[in-house]
Amino acid sequence: MYDKRIAYFDSLDDRALVGLLLANDKEAVEYVFFHRCNGMFAHIIHSMFQSQGRKEELIGELYLYLSENDWDRLRKFGFKSSLNTWLTVIAVRFFRKKRLSQTKLVAVEPQLIVETQKDETDDYDIIHEMTRLELYKAIDRLSKPRERYALLAELTGKSADDIAAEMGCTVAAVYNLTKKARMELRTLLKDKEI
Repeated sequence: MYDKRIAYFDSLDDRALVGLLLANDKEAVEYVFFHRCNGMFAHIIHSMFQSQGRKEELIGELYLYLSENDWDRLRKFGFKSSLNTWLTVIAVRFFRKKRLSQTKLVAVEPQLIVETQKDETDDYDIIHEMTRLELYKAIDRLSKPRERYALLAELTGKSADDIAAEMGCTVAAVYNLTKKARMELRTLLKDKEI
């Protein structure tokens, strides 16, 4: 997706973006799932599955889930929160359910059952979920989309080189964007505006 289209989608408010998704605009779908929310989805997937190897496949499954029945779930979005926050909650629920269903399929031998139950509480529980949701809620309030994306990408564990390649900028620009994002995030959290 080229920079002018990204800038165009970045400029849209949530209602306009939701309208494009409901109209099955392919570029809007690509923008939302593989640009704007990609970092957040990747972070959730990594938290639950401990692997980025299936990231695109899992994001694709989330897209199929949301677009079922002519975007029925998205049509119920009431704009009481930001689209990013709503998608975060939906993604956490969807990927958690997927992980639990896979866990039940894999856990056939007693040893695997013990390991699987142990893994369920090791890295992912409701406290961590709420902490992440609050963090994403705060990040969603950052004023500049490029800074927001750079910080989310960094939180997923991507290297500055990879982020720079994705964003089409220099590594120094990535460091600058994430530094500015952290400063604004610190102010938001300090002022308790989230």
